Amino acid sequence: MRRPRAAAARRGGLARCAGLLVSLPWLVGCHPLLGEQHVPVGVKVFLPEQSGGACRVREGGDVLRVDPRDRPPVHVEARRAGRGVVRCENGDITLVVAPIAKLTVKGPGVIKSDVVLEVEALTARGEPFDLDIVSSQSVAWSHPDFLAVKPQRCGHMAAMCSGFPGDGTLVRAYPLHERWGEGDIVVRIGEARASLRVVTPRER
Repeated sequence: MRRPRAAAARRGGLARCAGLLVSLPWLVGCHPLLGEQHVPVGVKVFLPEQSGGACRVREGGDVLRVDPRDRPPVHVEARRAGRGVVRCENGDITLVVAPIAKLTVKGPGVIKSDVVLEVEALTARGEPFDLDIVSSQSVAWSHPDFLAVKPQRCGHMAAMCSGFPGDGTLVRAYPLHERWGEGDIVVRIGEARASLRVVTPRER
């Protein structure tokens, strides 16, 4: 997860406001930066908890659409490629939206027991997308009938899973009892699709 980048962006935003009274940033147009996220076209994302809620699109109304909420999580739809800024209660969040150039399902080709599958998505420039904020509503999995594929468990933190790894792009796969075979595990995110060929051996 890219927390250092977000922290650096916040420091930059605070430096931008140096010397101003705490109560005046909204009046003079100086607003803290909460970070920059790269997200795929055609997905819904959750804004980070530090946004504070009460968000609206400040720039790029044709790129982003916000589901306004007073409290997090705030949902944003990445409608088309471009750059948009969402202004929230606690600061600005920049979302850079682009098509997925390469989508990969990472995991073993032979599944004998529980394994973790992870999705990686890259831009045309080879830069990774921030999939940890992509809503599970925008991630679709399909798999052979000899396997089960389920979201990664969050344990006692289940209520806090939305918007973090495990919310659709990090899953568990395991063979079903007395079933075996060969087939493809497929994931779709927005407009992109990727598959992983897997085998579950009869003897395991």
